[in-house]
Amino acid sequence: MQGKELDGRILKRANPKTIQDKFLVGYQGWFTCNGDGEPLDPNHHGWLHWFDKPIPDGGRPNTDLWPDVSEYSPSELYPAPGLKNGDGEQMFLFSSRHSKTVRRHFHWMALHGVDGAFLQRFAGQCDMEAGSAMRKIRDEVGDRVREAAEAEGRVFAIMYDVSGVHPDKIQRVLEQDWMHLVRDKCILDSPNYLREKGSPVIALWGFGFNGRNHSPEVIRSITNFFRSSTPGGAYLMAGVPGHWRTSTSDSDPDPEFLRIWTEEFDALSPWTVGRYGNEEDAERWGNEKVKQDFDFLKQRGDEGKKRVDYIPVVLPGGSGYNLSGGQWGLNDIKRNGGRFLWTQIYAARRAGVRIIYGAMWDEYDEGTAFIPVVSSSKQLPVHPQFNFLALDADGHSLPSDWYMRIVGFAAESLRGDRMIHETFPVKELQDYWATRPRYEDKTAHEEEAEQWKEAQRAYHNWAAKEGGAAVDEAPPPPYRLEDDPHTQSPQTSGALNVRPVPPEATKPTLGRSSSASASFAPPPVPARSPSLTPTSWYQHEFSPSTGSDVNKTEIITPSIGSRIPCARDFFFSHANAFRGGEPEAS
Repeated sequence: MQGKELDGRILKRANPKTIQDKFLVGYQGWFTCNGDGEPLDPNHHGWLHWFDKPIPDGGRPNTDLWPDVSEYSPSELYPAPGLKNGDGEQMFLFSSRHSKTVRRHFHWMALHGVDGAFLQRFAGQCDMEAGSAMRKIRDEVGDRVREAAEAEGRVFAIMYDVSGVHPDKIQRVLEQDWMHLVRDKCILDSPNYLREKGSPVIALWGFGFNGRNHSPEVIRSITNFFRSSTPGGAYLMAGVPGHWRTSTSDSDPDPEFLRIWTEEFDALSPWTVGRYGNEEDAERWGNEKVKQDFDFLKQRGDEGKKRVDYIPVVLPGGSGYNLSGGQWGLNDIKRNGGRFLWTQIYAARRAGVRIIYGAMWDEYDEGTAFIPVVSSSKQLPVHPQFNFLALDADGHSLPSDWYMRIVGFAAESLRGDRMIHETFPVKELQDYWATRPRYEDKTAHEEEAEQWKEAQRAYHNWAAKEGGAAVDEAPPPPYRLEDDPHTQSPQTSGALNVRPVPPEATKPTLGRSSSASASFAPPPVPARSPSLTPTSWYQHEFSPSTGSDVNKTEIITPSIGSRIPCARDFFFSHANAFRGGEPEAS
């Protein structure tokens, strides 16, 4: 699954400035285990979504598919209560609260070319007036997702699921929680938060379904809030019923909803899980819904009306027998070795869509997960009461990353890197790693060296503008622990008296000393690559097998013979040379 070693090269990064030409997935991030952190309350058993409660205590599992955890490090795994394999060995599961695990999930996106994820945020868990203890965990997972997206060059955005919240409360809950994310969690400060034409992408899933009694007026008010209260405005995506265009079946029959969808939102993503169950039905849905929906919206745009993007949902299969207590069938929506998923991808691309939403990256609950599932039934837990599924359930022998490979092909098609044909590409998928992963044209070393040159150019341009002579000698080495002023007396610390550089996260600016000229302007600082870690100029290589950074090597530039500092190091260390005063940390 790892493909080839990265060797200091940078995996192709997703562009956070546009939603167009992307394959995006839903990320639930809702699995917790006993011992992975503070539980919901002192009496809670610690398991969420894997079990309703531990099997030895009379509980049941919520999943049919069993995850392949062979690449997770030991520190990421927790013993599954009451479950062993056929050899009597203990089975283990992962937690979505673990930073290594979330990083791993996003690393898999990067390896397979998947652009990023919509982090699911459940409105019912964010109502602080109802005393929801879950919001703290959702915030925690949100922090891990942001960190992983930034580290792996993926994009992310928030998708609110409004299910289960009373229609009279939903506006208040969304408004309060979004302001919490913007102001307290600073989510839009991330360079990897997905935007379209400068506006942050926000998805609202679950309005307008039949029987939910949502008011079109309230939805208009909610969309107005997001646009007016979000810096830069908002690109709003609606997760709508599958029959949104005709206001039938799963859709609220109020015809006003059609105006809501086409006037208040920038993108529509009809929900398809459970709407078809085999390749024949999926092909029919593609012809009758996907193609006609897309053409309907395109024609409106061509006529001068508001342009609305169309984002169809594709899924690999489905099984929710354990989750439903036996009410749904085991392996009810058969994956058929990937052919069911491929039929949906082909239909979407044939219709002309530019964005596809995959449901879901990590949802084992309903059996729609793209991330690894054990290949063989011999790897499954054995229990007298509960049954589980492996990828060979349909008679196909497949590697555990098979479905990530398939959506990797879909992502390549959306970026224009390959053609999608109706025939399922078995041989190409089997040879997937012969030509992957895909890298940026420049290595990490080359990018850092180029940034150093950019820093030099910026400094010289600044010096020329200020009328002074540029300093051509190499800068001193960056701050080291041994240089800490606490370890030296002020009299012996040296004339330059360079201060330690604060971490990148603090986003310092050069202050103005009392002796500085009032017209002084600090030199420009060139932008840094999003692939680089914020507090270090060391080269990092993530190892999927261990979940840790390996081969940590100091970057050396031959022309200078010292570690490459960031531009801020350079300007801080030369502050006295051209300003005559000590830089002030803000």
